[in-house]
Amino acid sequence: MPQPKDLDPYADARSFYGSELRRLREAAGMSQTELGDKAFCSDTYIGLFEMAERRPQEEMSRAFDELLGSGRHLQRLCRLARKSKVAGYFADAAELQLRASSIESYTSMVVLGLLQTASYARALTRAAHPFADAASSKDTSGRAWSAPVSSTHPRRPCSG
Repeated sequence: MPQPKDLDPYADARSFYGSELRRLREAAGMSQTELGDKAFCSDTYIGLFEMAERRPQEEMSRAFDELLGSGRHLQRLCRLARKSKVAGYFADAAELQLRASSIESYTSMVVLGLLQTASYARALTRAAHPFADAASSKDTSGRAWSAPVSSTHPRRPCSG
């Protein structure tokens, strides 16, 4: 098992949470593996909390408090450590984005940019409106491809 990372517990709330979790775990005489077994998670997961690399979770903090006999100490620290400058529903994604090596998106129905062709537009129209007659789907897709395009803004049609 690697040596624990020396954290400055006062660097931020997450570091303080991690150092307190480690302090309480060691005071209870438990290893990360033992605490993980009792809390139904891995020792690696506990290590991520202790190294301040993962945002504390309220449910896990409740379990740690019960197992370590610390009252509601870790639950209160968890609320503090979860405060973020981004919206709560996006905080986990923002944290993962900082550690990402690449960011990609997947759309199953649309091809963006230069790969669009008239036949592709017709296929999309037919897929979206399967009961429309062939003439109206050809007319709809043909309008988009016949519009003149601005030379300064290639994606914007010219007003005519």
